[in-house]
Amino acid sequence: MMDNFLKLLKGEFTRLIKYNIIQISFGVTLIWLAVIYLIGKEQAGAFIPTIVFVDTALMTMIWIGASLFYEKQENTLKTLMVTPSGFGAILASKLVTAVYVALQSALLIAIFAAILFDVVVKFVPLVFFVIVITLVHTAIGFVFSIYSRDFNGLIAGVGLYMLLFAFPTIFYALGVLGDAAEWIFLFSPTHVSFIMINFSFGETVDAWMLVVGTMYLFALIVIMFKWIIVPKYALSSVRD
Repeated sequence: MMDNFLKLLKGEFTRLIKYNIIQISFGVTLIWLAVIYLIGKEQAGAFIPTIVFVDTALMTMIWIGASLFYEKQENTLKTLMVTPSGFGAILASKLVTAVYVALQSALLIAIFAAILFDVVVKFVPLVFFVIVITLVHTAIGFVFSIYSRDFNGLIAGVGLYMLLFAFPTIFYALGVLGDAAEWIFLFSPTHVSFIMINFSFGETVDAWMLVVGTMYLFALIVIMFKWIIVPKYALSSVRD
């Protein structure tokens, strides 16, 4: 069973390299690092959590969506479904690679910020929260790919999601929206993610918000996988 999973995992990494997703993700990370450097030491601490948040939450949906649509075009899942590997192992291999791509970027940015700009980074919470945030936004990316007819539809769905959930959080981070609005945003997975990232970079956050937020994101992950992704993703891929 483990051998099958490792083969699936190797295949996922091979496809990510073939689709240039890992390379492009690394390139985007370098752009983020250049932006941080240009911002300068005095302002970097305020912008780095937002950059990590955008990369971990929003870019994850785009990476997973691109990977899934390339996979559909090549009928990869149809081939995998007739192998001894279970569908759970197939999904698990995709989640592991998604977490790797997100951690690659988040840790590079965090290390850069800590060494060059003396930004406070809590690495253990950062790794844990990046994993949770990646899992929930990977699940959202799966859902968008299931209900999108093509890649343009996926991008439109991600754009709508950003408009409804991500932009308000970014505006809040930039001080455009007042603290009173934060209570409304706590139902947004992106805003909960933003709180987690902020805590990882030294901001004071109430413990109950982190605990409840983590439970909330895990609940969303379970709901999406149990009632949408597992029943519908394989069917939609085979049908397409």
